[in-house]
Amino acid sequence: MDIFSIHHDDVVLCDTPLSYAELRRLKAGESIANPSAGRTETILCVVEGELAVAFDEAPLWAMQGVHIPAGALWSATAGASGAKVLRIDSRHPDFDPARALMPALPTPERFEIADGLGLTYTDYFRSRVLNFAPQFAAERHFHEGADELFWFYQGTARVTTPQQDAVLPAGSIIVNPAGEWHIIANASADQPLRMFLTVAPNRVPSHTFFDDEGRPVVRNMAPLTRP
Repeated sequence: MDIFSIHHDDVVLCDTPLSYAELRRLKAGESIANPSAGRTETILCVVEGELAVAFDEAPLWAMQGVHIPAGALWSATAGASGAKVLRIDSRHPDFDPARALMPALPTPERFEIADGLGLTYTDYFRSRVLNFAPQFAAERHFHEGADELFWFYQGTARVTTPQQDAVLPAGSIIVNPAGEWHIIANASADQPLRMFLTVAPNRVPSHTFFDDEGRPVVRNMAPLTRP
């Protein structure tokens, strides 16, 4: 597990064959772009400021984002006050469209980073917002062939991995590499824990758990889809 803060500027959070993520602070008028229509799906989240995305008339503001389909050419430009952007690319290097598990994202999809948003699913991403009740803990698990990124934007998290057991304040970002087991828990007795997450790519099985003797076990081979 690698630990970062949303308050960092211009830092690469992960860069693997499966995914790429970064935090970038853009000056007014500065742009980022995908200049080639490759097999990469992208999520942009505005942390601060204003971001104008080329295919959308309305700008994105803080705690708003856009999910961009694979193969789309895009560019985004910071507004007059600049912008800080969390960017995640799902590379899905061995994806075969003929064996897709779910329909492709047809057009860019805007979203709010807010409680109640729920998850969305493509072959490239399992993403958006989760809300953990006080003292709730997810079962120990890992993701085969997928990196996972969490941005805890409200509350206090406790994250346990084979190497660490860390209590993390709001604003923390963690990256769990593919195959690393982890337990995500709400460390508070009375406050919710809210997080933005991405699992990239969104493979089957979605989760691998452990039995009573500590052996990995897959409970479901069906792809996760929108509720």
